[in-house]
Amino acid sequence: MAAADENPATIDKRDIPLSGNRTLRVTEYSNGSIRIAVKTGSPYVITSLEQIDNEAVLKISPGREGSNAHKNWVRDHTSSNDPSQ
Repeated sequence: MAAADENPATIDKRDIPLSGNRTLRVTEYSNGSIRIAVKTGSPYVITSLEQIDNEAVLKISPGREGSNAHKNWVRDHTSSNDPSQ
């Protein structure tokens, strides 16, 4: 049974249009897992993940676009010693 969980079959994919030419894609898999993707030109970061009653609540924000999410941005410091990049 472990092999089925490693590569579960896709049950359904749904695209939800958002403002700013963004699309939220929700993919459901046969093992009960769900994948959430935001299709956009900007990176997103996870700003919170909570378990509230029987709900899993995920909040993501665009990184480096004026939100507090920039504090969560991970930068590769090996490519440059310049802190402004």
